[in-house]
Amino acid sequence: MGNPENRWWPNIEDQQGARKAAHEGAGAAVFVMAVTLLFSVLAMFSVQILPGPKFSAWSLGDAGLFAIAAWRIYKMSRAWAVVGLLLFLYERVYAFYVRPTATAGIIVGLILLLAFVNRVRGTFAHHRLSKVHAPAVEVKQAV
Repeated sequence: MGNPENRWWPNIEDQQGARKAAHEGAGAAVFVMAVTLLFSVLAMFSVQILPGPKFSAWSLGDAGLFAIAAWRIYKMSRAWAVVGLLLFLYERVYAFYVRPTATAGIIVGLILLLAFVNRVRGTFAHHRLSKVHAPAVEVKQAV
């Protein structure tokens, strides 16, 4: 009997597990992009629902970056996995800087942070495992 799958810290010992972790992290980036896009469009019509940092038309740029990060992470880009994690961390720190007493998104933020960390783990593990399990190339010598 093997270990049951850990939803919060997935097993990345093989390529399938690494891809799954990265793809779930890409899903987190899609979620952040969709929420940012929604609140950006609402802000363009002067609708502010959440307290804290105000969304604006400029927030569409953030949504675009998260969309690119999600796409590139789904394609197993290590660099974009790190960029997405850093962008997410920056935005969370900025949100607490603007409104230090806002605790509304702490649980969701921690779950998303874990997903972003797992996608970094997944993309790096995928590339490491790809090199380990790459088929050997035969070199023929000319006689």
